[in-house]
Amino acid sequence: MTDRTLVVGAGLAGLLAARRHQRAGHQVILLEAGRAVGGAIAEVEPSGAPGLMLSAGAEAYSTASGAVDALVAELGLAAQVVAPRGGLGSRVVSDAGVHRAPVDSLLGIPGRPLAADVRAVLGTWGSLRAGLERFLPASVGARSGATVAEVVRRRLGARVLERLVAPVVGGVHSSDPASLEFAAASPQLSRGLAEHGSLTAAVRRARGLTRRSGKNSGDRTGAGSAGSAGTRVHALTPTMAALPGALQARFLAEGGMLRTGVEASAIERTGARSGWRVRTTGEETLTADRLVLACPPDTAHELLEGAAPEIAAVIPQAPSAAVRLVVLVLDAPGLDAFPSGTGALVAPGTRGIRAKALTHATAKWEHVQRQAREALPSARSPHVVRLSFGRPGEPLPDPEGIVDLALADASRILGAPLTREHLLASRVIDWDRAMRQSLPGHRAALDALTGLLETEPSLELVGSWRAGTGIDAIVRADAATLTRDLRSTRSPAVEGHTS
Repeated sequence: MTDRTLVVGAGLAGLLAARRHQRAGHQVILLEAGRAVGGAIAEVEPSGAPGLMLSAGAEAYSTASGAVDALVAELGLAAQVVAPRGGLGSRVVSDAGVHRAPVDSLLGIPGRPLAADVRAVLGTWGSLRAGLERFLPASVGARSGATVAEVVRRRLGARVLERLVAPVVGGVHSSDPASLEFAAASPQLSRGLAEHGSLTAAVRRARGLTRRSGKNSGDRTGAGSAGSAGTRVHALTPTMAALPGALQARFLAEGGMLRTGVEASAIERTGARSGWRVRTTGEETLTADRLVLACPPDTAHELLEGAAPEIAAVIPQAPSAAVRLVVLVLDAPGLDAFPSGTGALVAPGTRGIRAKALTHATAKWEHVQRQAREALPSARSPHVVRLSFGRPGEPLPDPEGIVDLALADASRILGAPLTREHLLASRVIDWDRAMRQSLPGHRAALDALTGLLETEPSLELVGSWRAGTGIDAIVRADAATLTRDLRSTRSPAVEGHTS
């Protein structure tokens, strides 16, 4: 009899889990409370620009591990992979001004603190202070559960934290460095600090810079240079929604069952230690041999409180950060020179700017520029700019006036006057639960959760709150689970059989 697996949640993590169990020969039912799959990987059509489809959430994925490129190739999407426009870089914005984002950095931490692009942002004193980091004992700032702010300030100084790291943590992780656990924000750097005794050394190792010469000239033409973090990415045409769309199509083609608009409301065990019963808000009851919860941690906690209280108790608290995106479609020849490169991350507290990040999509992506021109043939110079608002502890801007606020912030960041006269179309998008904040103790809680789940082989919990922020992290986590599953199903007799 074929095992049945029930997956609750059809974001990227849920789609990947459904695919993995389907490949293992299970009958898979995938439930999604919303009307579409993909979670924060979605697309929108701005009002006033018919036919112009744009990424509404995640607009790209990291190429660091190669895991996502391998996945999209396997799904037949290799021809749709695109890289950012070369040579532009991105910017960091603070009260010190608008500067090119230093290359050779990770989480905003520079691998070469005395490089010219770092000195431009930090000033000479800030760079010298950061350069002393390599002489500090590895134990400085490295206590268990330490926040990003604690580690970076103690090791590299306040300017690195405020002008380089805080913009990345706010713009990419939607978190406050003072509350985001360092080990959860970057397990790679946390391990690197322990291994190499220095964060800057760990960054250089991670970026493959240990053999590159060039000293501290700031020249980035050497073979080891990989560009700024915003350029080490790929995207899919026409939008990133092609990825969940392809996963859904493959899942259905191979016999999977997808139920959208169905929300799980309660979970029970069907036996002492195996089998699950899921009730939905529509009063339907579904049973399965295996259960995968691909939902936010607070939802997973509520669903498991009765059926698996020990596991529910150790699910880490990871509150969501609400994000409000504003997509501006502009007719603005003043942006033709791409004045802020591919976009900018904004330091908290920067005077006169509420946005935490800006992406100049038509500068970053040639396919977006081409699509904008095709959808708006009468525009002299169509541009797509996307701004995000929402820092922990700050109220979101009023939707009624947010387009004007976005125009004002874009003007300051891009250094070009932008008004309603330039506006062709706009779209406001809210993400209430997509971004999770890893508070101090998150990594220890995940370790405890992993230990308990090893005793419950019929239960699985997946999602960005476990894997980390970003598409690459989720894909890598799924691949690691597949590897563990394959190892656990191999018997010694099978492994040793050679005939």
